[in-house]
Amino acid sequence: MGKTGAATLLLFFPPWTRRLRAGPDIKSRIFQVSGIPSLPFTGGGNSHAGVEALLALLGGQGLKFFRSSQISELAGPEGMIAADDVVLIKVNAQWKYRGCTNSDVVRGLIQRVLEHPDGFSGEVVIVENGQGRGSLNCDTSSSYNNDEVHANAVDEKHSFLYLVEHVFIDPRVSAFELDPIRSKFIDADDHQTNGYRRYENVSYPCFTSAGGRRVELREGVWTGSEYRQNLKLINVPVLKTHGTSEITAALKHMYGLVSMNDGNKSGRHYDGLGETCGKMMVSVRTPALNIVDAIWVSHKALSGYPASSTYEAKVLLASQDPVALDYWAAKAVLYPIDQNSSHHPDNQSIRRWLAAAETIINQRGGLYNPEWGIMTGLVTRDESRMVIASVEIGEPDLPDRLELASPNGGESWPLGSAQTITWKVQGNPGTQLKIQLLKGGDLNQTLSTSASLSAGSFSWKVPGTLPPGNDYTIRIISRQNSALRDASDQPFSIGMAPPGSRLTMISPNGGESWKRGSNQAIVWNYNGQPGGIVKVSLFKGGDGFRVIASSTALGSDGSGGLSWAIPADLPAAGNYRIQVRSRLFAECRDKSDLPFTIT
Repeated sequence: MGKTGAATLLLFFPPWTRRLRAGPDIKSRIFQVSGIPSLPFTGGGNSHAGVEALLALLGGQGLKFFRSSQISELAGPEGMIAADDVVLIKVNAQWKYRGCTNSDVVRGLIQRVLEHPDGFSGEVVIVENGQGRGSLNCDTSSSYNNDEVHANAVDEKHSFLYLVEHVFIDPRVSAFELDPIRSKFIDADDHQTNGYRRYENVSYPCFTSAGGRRVELREGVWTGSEYRQNLKLINVPVLKTHGTSEITAALKHMYGLVSMNDGNKSGRHYDGLGETCGKMMVSVRTPALNIVDAIWVSHKALSGYPASSTYEAKVLLASQDPVALDYWAAKAVLYPIDQNSSHHPDNQSIRRWLAAAETIINQRGGLYNPEWGIMTGLVTRDESRMVIASVEIGEPDLPDRLELASPNGGESWPLGSAQTITWKVQGNPGTQLKIQLLKGGDLNQTLSTSASLSAGSFSWKVPGTLPPGNDYTIRIISRQNSALRDASDQPFSIGMAPPGSRLTMISPNGGESWKRGSNQAIVWNYNGQPGGIVKVSLFKGGDGFRVIASSTALGSDGSGGLSWAIPADLPAAGNYRIQVRSRLFAECRDKSDLPFTIT
């Protein structure tokens, strides 16, 4: 392109996002780490074996993680992350289980940022817009039958919020869930309100972090009088299948930054996928680095559940070229798992949105921005224009070990429900497991004599004939080495609510006088985990008289309730009571202590 064309491209961007296009001879570099240990923190602390190997691989190829005057394997003056940067780590938290980003990877990444050689004085913020279905606590109930915490991590309780609140406990580490602000749109001069701004046919978040930084994604960090460009985005999607786009990786992950409430949702699902995500990358905020989490790949289910729909690939991929990265992730990681042609980059759908993203990014000058440590220029789908740097680290030489992950104590499984027993392995504990159910420490029944140990999970439907109890445990035993075994640390319940779970009727609780035709508040409190749905019934003289609500939500923060329009034809009497009862656990119920009157 001649000088005139290049000048035109420069004028397309506002001053804070102006970038120079890299020459067409610069190839797109893709970095691949394989053989990541199943227990990545074996060295202790927050150092993740896969993240460490990835950053070393980048640094060895000249792409330094840290921007610093100090020269080292990971640092240099053209590096990505400066000591005072606000680092946004974009995760997938619209889903849970293995459908969300691996939080162990995020943990290792945060740890590295905090170890900046110049002393990190900025802030790391974990962000996600799940479009009303997200949860940085990994407890979303959308598409699942529970609201339990199930992070994609060695320890499932290690959600993104858990990292902030319990692992790091550091004012430099925070989280911001964008779902609550996705419908609020703000003006260009509004630097106070948390909300979204529109740009062309996309949108982007503006918010104040827990550390007091005003982040406006396209413009930068607002200081009160000007914008600074010490805002870096690290894009960390989980690699998995998708029903329409076929795969989701670096590009589609931008759907967790744009707001689907900006009036352009219909065009994005899915003809506008490539254009939308490409525009977010080139004209809103270019990620300093895209890291595709392929530790566990959900090749059969977008939700990452059940475990049988996932595959432990033990891979991390990274690139500053999101188009090349998605192409390579599909071809080299996802497609080989099950040879599903829908996951190959030659698939028509994938080819279409990759091409659209490639076109808009390159038409707008590419991604090259050395001031942000971004050395990729024009993006590409052409494999001949990609350079792959790879390393395999393998499992460390560890002793053989078997560990039951769940149920591990305190769970409550309803009779007749479908449940998943999960475990972790270290070393080579064999190929098959015996799985046993114990009650009160005694064998109740054997669930399997030859479960696949490498599967990491076993699906079991709880028989409806089991006696209810809160003294059940699971025991797993290696068939090849019976000395390798483990059991639930504490008992769990079957057919009963966990110990301490109860419902308490608050109102009406006796002595009230309610008029027919009026609206009255029925209120209850709860403790523990009595189940998420309750039934509310009206009793008259000790007998069940009428169902007020067959299924209504338990409530939140220990309290629930509903508004009842008292039927006008209800007989007037002074011997009414109301009962609230768990739909899952019959023993969790309570009734008005004394009768009340309906007049």
